Amino acid sequence: MSNNEEYIFENVPRKPLPRPFARSKLLAAFADELTAQSQKAAGKRVLQLSDLGTCPDEELRPMIPIMLPKSKISIKDGFVIGASSMTGKSYRLFPIASPALTAFNLINGFNTLEQISQRLEQETGWEAARSFAYTRGLFLSLVVGGLCMPKE
Repeated sequence: MSNNEEYIFENVPRKPLPRPFARSKLLAAFADELTAQSQKAAGKRVLQLSDLGTCPDEELRPMIPIMLPKSKISIKDGFVIGASSMTGKSYRLFPIASPALTAFNLINGFNTLEQISQRLEQETGWEAARSFAYTRGLFLSLVVGGLCMPKE
């Protein structure tokens, strides 16, 4: 796979996401799961991180992504690098010359995925569907990497 193909976020498939945590975080994840089950039993809609990959766009659009507080972001050799405290791993997120940088910089705990997508559409000139697919793919990639999650 070439570098360009590796960062085509609009092609992220619709399937359950792998859990983005290390074995050392298993106990905390289990506690979160119990809390979610309790909320579900109380009649609240509960969405787990692994479900995000199968959510319809209508459910994703109003979501507000946030970077996890202990995530570390840096730039090295022309790439944005992410280091997750959840997984203990560091990896290349995307090239700095990528449209992903625009979307990434808008993940601030205030903008919805729809707003981020609209801004990306303005910056790139892409059609709305492609822009949202790209924003969705970037968001899901960051979730899988243990760097990001929905605000609520």
